[in-house]
Amino acid sequence: MLKGLSCCGDRLVEWLIRRRWYPSKGTLPDEMATFRLSKNVLGVVLRVKSQEVFAPVLVNGEEFTEGEHSVEYVKSLMEGGTLLNTEVVKPIPRGRIRVKPLSSRWTNVLSIVEVGSSKYVLKGYRTVSADSSEPRFLRHLTKAGFPHTPELVMEVKLGDVTVAVMTRYIKSVSDGGLPFYVSASRHYRGGELDNVLENAVKLGNVVALFHNVMSACREEWCLPKMATEEDVKTWLNDIELQASMNEKLLGDLSSEVGIDVCKVINKALTKLKRELKDLKGLKLIRTHGDLHLAQTLYTGKDFILIDFEGEPNRTRGRREVLETASRDLACIARSLHYIALTSLTEAKGVTAKESLNSFVSGVTELERANQWQDAVFNSFLKGYLTHVNLEDVQGSPDIEVFMKTLNTWTLERALYELIYEINYRTGYAYVPLKYLLSVVQS
Repeated sequence: MLKGLSCCGDRLVEWLIRRRWYPSKGTLPDEMATFRLSKNVLGVVLRVKSQEVFAPVLVNGEEFTEGEHSVEYVKSLMEGGTLLNTEVVKPIPRGRIRVKPLSSRWTNVLSIVEVGSSKYVLKGYRTVSADSSEPRFLRHLTKAGFPHTPELVMEVKLGDVTVAVMTRYIKSVSDGGLPFYVSASRHYRGGELDNVLENAVKLGNVVALFHNVMSACREEWCLPKMATEEDVKTWLNDIELQASMNEKLLGDLSSEVGIDVCKVINKALTKLKRELKDLKGLKLIRTHGDLHLAQTLYTGKDFILIDFEGEPNRTRGRREVLETASRDLACIARSLHYIALTSLTEAKGVTAKESLNSFVSGVTELERANQWQDAVFNSFLKGYLTHVNLEDVQGSPDIEVFMKTLNTWTLERALYELIYEINYRTGYAYVPLKYLLSVVQS
């Protein structure tokens, strides 16, 4: 039995290591301790290799349940009757509590919490990190009255580390990518662009307002600054390190597609190194950090920004580095590229690899995808530039400077995506590779 384990023995360990969020599948924790949070809920702290994890667990005889999915745990948080520190940011009404688990595809643990007629989302963080960015974003944006992100209602801490947040529930139709995917699919089948350009303008407005708020932040974690040589080195070193650590996987991809992918990456890195230097002296702000369309919600009328945890493949230190605001726009541009290509492959009944081969061989079948993406992103950019204060956000009102930095970050994001895709074997490596080839060939 592991040190500090006071209940449930091997059964609990077996259950824990099968969880989606468990950091090292099939590996027993190096250390484990439990403490009682309420009558039937245990707080479990694990150390797995270098990672520390916290999980509330409801124990019901021989069965275990994520604490966030149980009324008992949620009620104890609201009443402040646990060893955890609960801070209520916005008043929560009294009433009957109902809890409904949200999709298990999330790494963190989520549930919908109903209290009387009010509705919230409880999000439990499993990784113990004093530097978690999302709670700070939510607190700042709620305080600033930013209407396009869920309002923070409650924050739960273990010591000085946030282990859960509860936000006001926002009813949505889908994630932000779906209306764009549907539009692209219709476009390839001969349909019009319908209302997708209007939606793109709305999303641009939202991102602009977000950047205006973040450029005014005066807290230490998000205080704007001017870009220095050290910042440029940090940005470049991060992507170079990731590329060097994945040379074998890049070699495997080269064999699969018949292209020297390492050579493509080296050429792209040379271009990126030259262009990143031009960012020195521009204003840096705390950006979203991973603003693809699946990190937004579509309400049917507008867009909501969510998931401020940063890119999963980044080191914690890299996520803390400020960037120019244009990097968030680069993430949107790349997200639209993914939608343009994946919806095209579905509409044409071809694979992503066949789509890449068409591009390499000079076949113009991808032209409609490029047309759709350009029209949508230009509308997004129009909405953004209409509402953003470039002087405040980038330290210069010059739109040409902004567009130049946007192109630079789009290249950087595509390099990140390629390494991410081969690492996680998603099957989508062809999407960023297609973009990188176009940049290198031009």
